[in-house]
Amino acid sequence: TGSLHLGGALSAVANRRRGDWLLLRIDDTDASREVPGAVDELVADLRWLGVEWDEGPARQSERLERHREAAAAVGELDEEGALRHGRLTLLRPDGTPTYHLASVVDDHDFGITHVVRGADHRPNSDLQQRLARALGFEPPEYVHHGLILGDDGKKLSKRNSPVATVRDLREAGIPATAVRAYLE
Repeated sequence: TGSLHLGGALSAVANRRRGDWLLLRIDDTDASREVPGAVDELVADLRWLGVEWDEGPARQSERLERHREAAAAVGELDEEGALRHGRLTLLRPDGTPTYHLASVVDDHDFGITHVVRGADHRPNSDLQQRLARALGFEPPEYVHHGLILGDDGKKLSKRNSPVATVRDLREAGIPATAVRAYLE
């Protein structure tokens, strides 16, 4: 959705530091949030930070048929036309996958063993583990790092902070090495 949020940058740095292989995956299953040029900007932000990846960028939107196939294996159509597994929506009424489905399927298909992400995703772990097992997959290990907080003590937000993205720091003249050191 634009320049890389500092929380996303922290996740990228933590994943790169922890693992010997890194997939850059673009979670773009919600076209309504797509911003033209955002992927190019995200890639440029990561390169500026010196974060290298081994594979990708892999766009979830390009794996639509695979996600639909997985959803059909465990989902049931609801009255609104969405495919659901219990209370979890897998496919929206327009047939596009949700974040949870696409992430679980892609983690399996790409052989992801560890997912390192912000603590705000902790509630997703149990849900994604259950979905993975329903699909017959062994879920990866989920590791949650702390969050970057704003002056108000809440999770740093692009909407509520004048400095919340990698671009903000770059434009303020802060060197990439300093930003990377802070994130590490």
